[in-house]
Amino acid sequence: MTKNRIALLALAAALLIATTVAATLLITGADEETSIGKAAPRNGDAGLPPLKDGRILAANEWPDACTLVDLEDVKAILPDAKDIQQQQRRVYAPSIEDFAADPAQKESDSADSGQCDYDMRLPGEKYRATHFWIRIDAVAHPKLIAGYYKKVAPGANIKKTNGADLCAINSLSEGSWTCRKGSLMFTVGGQTTTTFDGQSDAAPFVWRDQVAPQFVRTVTAKVR
Repeated sequence: MTKNRIALLALAAALLIATTVAATLLITGADEETSIGKAAPRNGDAGLPPLKDGRILAANEWPDACTLVDLEDVKAILPDAKDIQQQQRRVYAPSIEDFAADPAQKESDSADSGQCDYDMRLPGEKYRATHFWIRIDAVAHPKLIAGYYKKVAPGANIKKTNGADLCAINSLSEGSWTCRKGSLMFTVGGQTTTTFDGQSDAAPFVWRDQVAPQFVRTVTAKVR
C-alpha cells in the first residue's frame, strides 16, 4: 500500500513538473524579444516636385505615402517582422485659410494614397498585432510648410533630428512623430505588443524613442 502511494506521489510530481515546463515554454514563447534594426534610407527619391514662389501641391498630386516608407524600409527597421501587410489609405488636404489648395479644384481635396499602413507580426505575437503608419500632412513651398507646421503640430518640438528640419512628439505616451523637411510635412506612428531586446515588457516609449525615429530618418533621407 505504501509503495503504491509512493508511486502515485512520484507520478503526480512528474506530471506537475511536466505541466510546469510546458507552461514555462508557452510563457517564454510569448515573451520572445524583438530586435530593432537600422534605417537604410535611399536618398532623394520621394518624387516631390520643386515648389517655388509659395506654391502648394494639390493633394491629388501628392506622392504615394508607401514610397516614403516601403516594405524594404520596414524590414530594415524591424527585421523580425513576419506576415507584413500593406494598405494605402485616403487622406484629406489641410483647409486652413493660408494653406488651402484652390477651392475650385475639388479633386485636390484628397489624396488616394496619402497614408500607408503596415500590419505585421513580431516575435511573441500570435497575430499581426504590430501596426505602423505614415501619413502625408502637407506638401508646399518650405516657407509655407514651416508656417503650417507652427500652427498645427502638437507636442514638444525637437530641432534638427533624424534629418528633419523640426519634429514634434505628439504626446509622451503616444508613439507618433510629426515632422517637416523642406516641402514635406508628415506623421509616423504605430504600436506593438512585442517586447524589444533588453526591455522587461512592451513599453510604449521604446517604440516612441527608438523605433519611430528610424522611420523619420527613412522619410527625411528621401526628401531633397
